This record gives sequence, C-alpha cells and structure tokens, in this order.
Amino acid sequence: MGLSIAYTGRLKEAKLLPDLIEEIVDIVKIYDWQYTVFEDKYPEDKFYDTSYEDAYGIIFSPPKSEPVFLTFLSDGRMIDPFLLKFIKNDEERQQKDKFWVFTKTQYAGIEVHKVIIRLFKYLSGKYLDDFEMSDDSRFWETDDETILKESFERFDFIMDKFAEALDEFDAGETVDQESLVKKLLEYLKNKFGDEGFNYKSGD
Repeated sequence: MGLSIAYTGRLKEAKLLPDLIEEIVDIVKIYDWQYTVFEDKYPEDKFYDTSYEDAYGIIFSPPKSEPVFLTFLSDGRMIDPFLLKFIKNDEERQQKDKFWVFTKTQYAGIEVHKVIIRLFKYLSGKYLDDFEMSDDSRFWETDDETILKESFERFDFIMDKFAEALDEFDAGETVDQESLVKKLLEYLKNKFGDEGFNYKSGD
C-alpha cells in the first residue's frame, strides 16, 4: 500500500548490459544513493535459455524508497532478483511472458520520484524493449508536476486516514490471528464504506 511504480520489459541486447550498469552507477553516485551490482556481463554477450539461478544488472536505493530494479534474467527479461528462489520452484509463474517489478516511492518524496521516472524514460528508450510503466502518480504519462504533487498529497491523506483507523480499531478480546484479521478487515470495510476518503486537493 502506498504510491508506487510497476514496470516490466526486457534488455534490447545482451551486449548493452555493461553500458547500462555504468550509466546508472554514474547517476546514483551523483545523488549518493546506495546500489548493488549483480552479474555485470552476459557470457559471450548473448542471452541464453531461461534460468532462475542468476540475475544480471543493478539495483539502487534512494533514501526512504524501496529498491529500484534494473535487473534481468538470463533471457533478458526484467525480474526482481529477490523473487528468483520462489519462481524457480513455481512452474505456473515460469510460464509468464513477462514479470512486473514493483517499487514504492511514496516516502522518498516528489523529487526522488521525478528523478526515477525521468531516468526510466531515458533508459527505456536507449536500453529496453517492450517496456511498460504503471505510475500511481501519473507523472510517467503526463510529465505534469501539478498532477504529481496532487497524487502524493492524495496518497499521504489516504495513509493518514488508514493509520487513524488502525489506532481506533478495538480488537476486544480477540486473540486468534485469523479471527483478528477478519475482524479488522470488516472494521475497515465498514469505516471507509461509510466515510470514504473524501480527499480534495488543498485539504
């Protein structure tokens, strides 16, 4: 929960991986963001049969943001490397033709979100094919900073309302975890079903 981006695609050519990593490292060093490089070169600069053993590419982590992934499978598809161990043993998930990667940026703030989106606009044109981006702030589609600001304000408002609801929730004597979760979900459904979030820009 929270303002996030979701993205998917594939590396255009295996031989582009070192250049992609080098460019990202140069950029994140400017902002003093942490980063981790996985495998930095494909064998013989070629993609090969899908393997869920290794990830290629780089992740970086702006302050208060979840990691941003420019990481790929052996066949060039984008992947969250931390999911490899789960996909490896899940034949149904392996049948997908693409994998979506998710990054929550809400607590990183507007300026960091702008940098991430503009970086993806640049990288997707130069290094990626079949790239898709879903941006809760709509900045990817609009490049409109007013809409971006309003989106962050709306999500902050929603999270505040949700936190207030949790503070007000009375579990009573419920101790069973399953019953507690059911009771909480019913409480939230009733509360927000009656009140809604009723967010208006400028509130």
